[in-house]
Amino acid sequence: MIGPGKIKIVGTRKQPSTPEECLRRAHALQQQADRLNPYPRPRGFVFKAKTYADYEAWRRSQKNPRLW
Repeated sequence: MIGPGKIKIVGTRKQPSTPEECLRRAHALQQQADRLNPYPRPRGFVFKAKTYADYEAWRRSQKNPRLW
């Protein structure tokens, strides 16, 4: 039994990675997420609406949630 004020430690902590290693792992995770996502990644574009209501109407009509 652990007494009051004591912390139970399980296992060991991994040493911090280099920025290059973190970037490589983030890229791999993003690729896996893209494969699981049913919506394709859209090309970049600019949508200009005259009013906020027009923008909301356009946004609601989109089936791909990655557009907004």
